[in-house]
Amino acid sequence: MLVDMHVHCTELKSLESYSQGYLFVCVAEELETSRAVVELSRRFHFIKPCVGIHPWNIARSGIEEARILMEQAVSDNVKCVGEVGLDSKFVPETLTRQREVFKVFLDYAKEYDLVLNLHTAGTHREVFQMLKTWRVEKAYFHWYTGPEDLLKELVDNGYFIGVNPAWKIQEKHYKIISKTPLDSLLTESDAPYQYKGLSLKPELVNDSLDLLARLHNLERRVVEEKIEENFKRIFKQ
Repeated sequence: MLVDMHVHCTELKSLESYSQGYLFVCVAEELETSRAVVELSRRFHFIKPCVGIHPWNIARSGIEEARILMEQAVSDNVKCVGEVGLDSKFVPETLTRQREVFKVFLDYAKEYDLVLNLHTAGTHREVFQMLKTWRVEKAYFHWYTGPEDLLKELVDNGYFIGVNPAWKIQEKHYKIISKTPLDSLLTESDAPYQYKGLSLKPELVNDSLDLLARLHNLERRVVEEKIEENFKRIFKQ
């Protein structure tokens, strides 16, 4: 199975085409898309939903909205919260509000043992410290490009690092991937995001698996099985 740990399913045109051979973790951006991904998970067996409020949307959302969203998520037995986190790089003006909303998601993640699917642009260390403070056990750092010296701490705490196809053109992400143990990696696409001319799509997970096979001198089949095993570990399946 091809694992896509971070994909914006509500923006994809043809989900049916991925029904064979893929495992999708579909992230949300606010209340509407959170409800939509839960509904998609009821229609498609290969979709695991994440609910949340993206840091870029915090200006239009608040603590009460986050609590309403999470109460519904618990009722729906949703096991993943995302895309959530902090962003001081692109939306620094809402950082204080972001922190307050993120604390709500941390509270629920701790209480209900949920997976956090994290956005951490410019805030990698702060988010990591908050995870430790809240004693959150299951976290996934989507498209990690943070400090290399923090990488070991993330891995030592049992957190997972995302392998995004952006490694094709982003040297820093390539270096992160090459320095991360295979046991701590999960593949993703972030589809359908466009990054510097690169159209991110689930099919590119194949290229990431090929890269990991080369980096670790393993057969592609072995790497694919290992990533699926990592997926089962984070969701405790």
